[in-house]
Amino acid sequence: MDTRGSVGRSVTSFSQTLSIDGKVARDLFVRNQAMRIAGTIGGNVNGKGETLTIEETAQVNGAVLFEGEKEPIVSKSAKLASPVEYTHHVKKREEFSKHSALWAGLLAAAFVLFGLVLFRVMPQFSLDAARAADSYGAAIGLGVLVMFAVPIAALIACVTFVGLFVGLSTLVLWLIALYAAQIVVGAVIGQWILGRTNDIWGRIGRMALGVLLIRAVTLVPHLGLWIKLAVLLWGMGAISLALYRRFQPPAAVQPAYVPPPVAPTATAPAI
Repeated sequence: MDTRGSVGRSVTSFSQTLSIDGKVARDLFVRNQAMRIAGTIGGNVNGKGETLTIEETAQVNGAVLFEGEKEPIVSKSAKLASPVEYTHHVKKREEFSKHSALWAGLLAAAFVLFGLVLFRVMPQFSLDAARAADSYGAAIGLGVLVMFAVPIAALIACVTFVGLFVGLSTLVLWLIALYAAQIVVGAVIGQWILGRTNDIWGRIGRMALGVLLIRAVTLVPHLGLWIKLAVLLWGMGAISLALYRRFQPPAAVQPAYVPPPVAPTATAPAI
């Protein structure tokens, strides 16, 4: 707003920068990266951002509240009704503390326990899902479809009373598959490390090793979120692929063609 600009009421700004050389009749509410005031503010100033600059030509008739990362730059010649009330803002950074380590350990133990139950209750299906996860290209592609399309379809089904129970049941199954996705991928990773085995407890041990590795990698800042998303897509696709193969009718085996026997030809008696 240049020196000829004027606002008869208040101004609210959410942008990168705001520079006022004109006149604002009432309050100024700002959530910007940088703010500069060189004009007249008739009311209060409530600002939050990185920097605030009040130049010598500025006049503020109300209180000035600013929360930012740097102290405001205020000219001694500026006309302020009261001094600027500054609150230092500190960015919260993710730190791996003892509390977060304990929480991560409890989650990993919960996933391993869930995998133990899954492998014992449904041993054949867990084996089929782990085999389907070996085809990671097809599994991830199908996982993208199942991850987003199934809950949308379930919510649409819940709109009608007839489809309410079907939609809710589908959402519950989708949530169970979402939690089981990391277990399936963990079983595959464990097999890559220790090799394949047909023993149920050997498969459970490989699953536990893979789940612990996945939980450790997902704790990496920024990168861990993308790794977790890839694991969920991979596992969801593997489970869906195993279900599809299980409910597919077996292909009919065509019997081998056997030619009909050839009747012996009569021979003329020897003279």
